[in-house]
This record gives sequence, structure tokens and C-alpha cells, in this order.
Amino acid sequence: MTMSEGTTGDATAVKTAATSGDERAKRLDEECEKTTGHVIVIDGHEFHYNATVGTINIDTPKVKPAASVFYAAFDLTDAKGNADSTRPVTFIFNGGPGSSTTFLLMGSIAPRRIDVPDAAPVPAAPYHLADNAHTLLPVSDLVFIDAAGAGFSQIVDDAKKELWSVDGDVAGFSAFIRAYLSRRHRWNSPKYVLGESYGTTRGAALAYRLQQDGVALNGLTLISNILDYAHTLDTSDQYYIGYFPTFASVAQYHGRAGVGISAEEHLAQARAFANGPYRLALAAGASLGDDDRRRVAERYAELTGLDAAYVLDSDLRVLDTRFRKELLRADERIVGRYDGRVAGYDLDRTAAEETFVVDDAFLDPAYSSLANAYLRDELGWDRVPERRGFADFDWSSTEPGKGWTWWHKQPDATKSSWGPSIPFPNVVPDLAAAIAHQPTLKVLIGNGIYDLCTPFFQTEYDIDHLGLPKPLRGNVAFTYYPAGHMLYSSEPSLAKFSRDLRRFYEADVSGLAALGERPAPVVPAICL
Repeated sequence: MTMSEGTTGDATAVKTAATSGDERAKRLDEECEKTTGHVIVIDGHEFHYNATVGTINIDTPKVKPAASVFYAAFDLTDAKGNADSTRPVTFIFNGGPGSSTTFLLMGSIAPRRIDVPDAAPVPAAPYHLADNAHTLLPVSDLVFIDAAGAGFSQIVDDAKKELWSVDGDVAGFSAFIRAYLSRRHRWNSPKYVLGESYGTTRGAALAYRLQQDGVALNGLTLISNILDYAHTLDTSDQYYIGYFPTFASVAQYHGRAGVGISAEEHLAQARAFANGPYRLALAAGASLGDDDRRRVAERYAELTGLDAAYVLDSDLRVLDTRFRKELLRADERIVGRYDGRVAGYDLDRTAAEETFVVDDAFLDPAYSSLANAYLRDELGWDRVPERRGFADFDWSSTEPGKGWTWWHKQPDATKSSWGPSIPFPNVVPDLAAAIAHQPTLKVLIGNGIYDLCTPFFQTEYDIDHLGLPKPLRGNVAFTYYPAGHMLYSSEPSLAKFSRDLRRFYEADVSGLAALGERPAPVVPAICL
């Protein structure tokens, strides 16, 4: 509910409507912000807050200014509209890379939230926006950030070579956060970062980069994690091992496996198989005997609902894209990538992979439409160009400035036969360095057990390989949700996520053990 409205910024701001596309590629609009006052009632308590939508221009070493970064900030206030700079402030972003922060803004912990069906088809507009009883605002002020070139953020052409890269993107987010802290007088506030999906890649590297830039985080929340891209190649045994327990979870949800036992027991069996017989079978490769191969395929099929012959034909290695197509083939349906609870229809039953991502097709129009309505009609953003879901770089291009540059420079002294720079992001060393450099840094890892985009078992593997000294291993806590990639799209999962975050913010490192939910790792016996 809007209470008051005000606008700040340079009165001479250039109107983007009068700027051609060619001119816009060479220069940026003046910085601008608009603030509105609101109130929300949660559990009978009234909370006043200011919502500010605005931009901050950032530089790169070669281009000044390089990008206009859009943000939506929510600050708790007293009844007179005064904010408290001693409160925690949390910087929040989606991933992509090159994604706007539409999903987190509209679906998770902001004061307002989209209301759409969960794990089901979403009708066309009108969509409903409601006050969010699960907002984190009573605990922390919130800043949602669009990446350069995405959402309402702009980027000049000459800066794309720098900002559209793993390390340039991290440097850009660090520049924005530091500029925001100066602009809003928040340098001495407790500081948190929350990233999702590729935002966890960014978030882990950003925690370390911010330390180098003079900012120590109090806490880091990473949800729907992908920390090491080495295992996204289907030539890696770990790729298949990391996915397996999620295959089992999705199969049980659809009644194809684990009938008559709890989800916990089914997952325990899947973890034990993945990290024991399955890992050993894949490691054996072509030397695996026919009888052992058949037994592994049968157990694989029992836990995932697939046909054992299909698993054998796949050389025991079923791609996630093919699992989504195969699990419900008999029902002429496909499984969602971001949320394995979702099932939809495909246009080519004979193809090995789906012709579209069904759950993304259900959700994206609703989230995108309502984000525009909320930011423009309720919060007052009136500039053009229009909002972009993703930056317009070319995924197939390897040319800097046209595609995304995947090289990443790891922290000094990281073990690597490549040297300090590697051709793909592995930010496990960055996260380890951030914790080692600041032993009070607490980290919350959250994953949906039905997420077929960033599987939780792979995240467990990555965290187990941080290489931290024993006294620092308790700095990381795991939480799990009966949902998919956007774990907050399920309101019961969002409610749990909100509770977990509140406990995380209240705890220090020594209190994280009580928050963690990871079962004891299943490690196969080592016989010598």
C-alpha cells in the first residue's frame, strides 16, 4: 500500500525516450532515483518502508562510465519515513549470466510477491501482486540488482568486453555495491549478499573480491548453486553422479520410484548408490564387467523410474535433458528443468530432448509482466528502453563483447595446472579464500531437491572440496526445500526459506550447526 511519493535525482536527467539506439550504445542516461513510501502488516504488526527504484553508474578500468545499474531497494522506516543505517542491508541478484533480477524480486523476500499457481500452468494476465508475509524486510533492508545490460540496467558497447565476463561482472557488482554504500551512507551497516543460480558463481567470487575492495560481508546466502563449471561437461563422471539423487527425487514425486517409503529414505538410498556402486561403476569405464553393468543399470532404474534397458543403452550415463524427456514418456509428458515437479506436453515425442523448457514457459510471462507493472505502475519507474529479461549477448559467440567470456582468475596460490586463470568458472577456491581470510563469514547454502538445473548433490560435493581447515568447516550450513530451482515459487518452501534466513541472520558462525540440515555424507569404504 503506497503512503507517499517523492522523486530525487538530477533535474537535468536525459530523457531516454529522446535518445536513439545508436546514441544509447555510446553513452548512458544520468543517474536517477524515485522513492515511494509504503506499509505492510505482518502477523498483526505494521511495518513502514520506503521503496526506491534507481540507477547508479559504474566504471570499468577502460570505460567511464561503463554501465547504468538499476536497483530496487526497500528500507524499513519509522512512521515519519526515516530509515536506520545501522540495520543490515542485503544485496540480491539472479544469475544467468546476464539475467535481470526479476524472479527474486517478484517471487522471494521482497515486500510484495506474485501470486501464481505452484508447479502448474499459469494462465495469462491479469496477474495478482500481494503483500508478502514472508518478506525479509523486518530483518534486513533489501537491494535487488539487475546485471549490466539486463532488466532496466544499461551498458555501453565499449564496456561489454569487460563487464560481460566472469571477472568483469564480479568487479562491476563490487563497484555498484561500494557506490551504493557511499550513496546511502551504509558503509558501517552489516552487509549480506544473496545470489541464485549463476548468482552463486558470482556471489562466491564477489565475497572474495569485496574483501580485496575493502568490504567484509557478514553473511553470504547461495541458493540453487553452481560453483564449478568443470562438472557441467557430460564427459565428467561427476556430472552424472551429481545429478543422480535429483533424478531419484523427481521420480518419486511423480510416482515412478520410491513408492511406500519417505522422501528422506528414498534420498538416502539414492545418495548411497550414487556415491558408492554408481561412482565405482563409472570409474571403471569400459573395464566394467557385463554382469556388474547390468546390476548397476537395474538399481539405477529402480531408483529413478527409468527402464533398465534404456540405462544400459545410455552406457549408465543419462543426460538430464534426456531424463526429463524419458521419465513420463508413457504419459506423453515431459518434466520441467527448473522444477521437476512440473509436467507438460512436448511437440516431438521421438526427439531425445524436449522442444521447450516447460516450467520456464509457464512462469516467465507472468513474472516478466508483473515486474513491469510493479516497477512502473506502483514504484514509478518511467524510463525507456523496455525491461530486458536477459542481456543480449550471443551465447554461441566466443568473441569478447559479443558473447560471455568464461575465463576466471582464481585467488593466488590456488592449486591449478592451468596457472591462475582457467577457461571456466570454478569459484570453490574463491569461497574458500573468502572464509579463510575472514573466519567470521557465515555461509548459507540452499537447494531445492527437485531442481534439475543445479542439482543439490553436486553442491554438496563442491562444498566438501573447499579444502578448509577443520575449524572453518562449520562456517557453511546446508538447507533443503521440497521445490525446484526457484525454491521460493512454492509458498511452503518460501515460508521455510524465510524462517531459515531469519535464523541465519540471528546466528553467528558458532550457531550455524543448529541451522544445517545436511545428512551425514555417505562415503564408500576405502579398502587397501
